[in-house]
Amino acid sequence: MGQGLKDLLDSELGCDITFRVGDETYKAHKLILAARSPVFRAQFYGPVGNNSVGRVVIEDMEPSIFQAMLSFIYTDVLPDVHEITGLTSTASFTNMIQHLLAAADLYDFGRLNILCEAFLCEELNVDNVATTLALADQHQFLQLKEFCLKFVASPANLRGIVFQMVDF
Repeated sequence: MGQGLKDLLDSELGCDITFRVGDETYKAHKLILAARSPVFRAQFYGPVGNNSVGRVVIEDMEPSIFQAMLSFIYTDVLPDVHEITGLTSTASFTNMIQHLLAAADLYDFGRLNILCEAFLCEELNVDNVATTLALADQHQFLQLKEFCLKFVASPANLRGIVFQMVDF
């Protein structure tokens, strides 16, 4: 089913909403967005929503993050950010997942939150623990925050973080 919905998105057949994100434009289907996100549901069909809106400008989000979020909406699978962005380094990929997690929180995609948090826990290291912890604290991802704090509390990891700070 996910592949069929992704094909529908890619074909732009029946799209009734256009998003402007930076210099990029993305078309989508309001009903699918509303079915997947309470935020989109309220925006398009809620008491103060506007079902006739045909264009939305998204600010403060990179186009690649929005594209990854759209991919998830239609497929229910953590998107291949490497494929979307062309990034190959693990650090860049982790950074993209951090941004995707923030977007998932903004639009209330519970399952995407879980997938991104799981990925970030698996990829946690001394280079990204500080930014991951800050993200977890800012968005109140309590399990991710706890995982980061346990990581930092480990003597071996703490030594690595301290050495990294000294080199900074």
